[in-house]
Amino acid sequence: MTGAEGVSQSCLARYRCLPGSMNDYAALTAPEDRIEKVRQTVGRTIQDILLKEAQFDVYEILGSIEVLVGSKIFKGLTTSSSERMVFAFTWLAREVGTGGFHQYFINSAGDFWRDVLDGLAAIGDERGKTVFQRTLSIFPNSTPSSNRQYRLEELSALEETDDDKLSDHFNAMTKEYFTNPYPNWRLLFEYVKRHSNEFDLRNA
Repeated sequence: MTGAEGVSQSCLARYRCLPGSMNDYAALTAPEDRIEKVRQTVGRTIQDILLKEAQFDVYEILGSIEVLVGSKIFKGLTTSSSERMVFAFTWLAREVGTGGFHQYFINSAGDFWRDVLDGLAAIGDERGKTVFQRTLSIFPNSTPSSNRQYRLEELSALEETDDDKLSDHFNAMTKEYFTNPYPNWRLLFEYVKRHSNEFDLRNA
């Protein structure tokens, strides 16, 4: 049975799958004062940011890049695969860290799962790539939708088929993530330095 615009009643009941409220990238964007602080204290360009390597640790530098990339995404500006990779990795860590993989795929951060997968391959984190592929395997063809509304429909269908299987899978993969987190942030940072020409943060 379906409701507004073909959204299933089960999805409406489980996840409030209301059309027009699915991809809330505002929730993934830092507040303007945080963005401005990054601009003022770390830098407005990738060159400025990388020059701060001796002043800030790798997490602060990558976090600053993520803040500016998030601003670009929210503004609807074109982003490179490398920029989205840093953004996607950061939000994977935040969502899984606070609510596991079920929360990650429920929320808008899950729209960027393919950037996580491609990014793990790009930086050479083969262990992380293998584990994340196992996480994805619960979805049909190991390919969740990159559209939140459709992904929630997929999750709802998986729960209706075998709720325990879905829950056990996400719990197991979350536990594995906490045991051996990914990505390898040092590999990511080295990648950013080698591919700095792929980061254009001037209008972020």
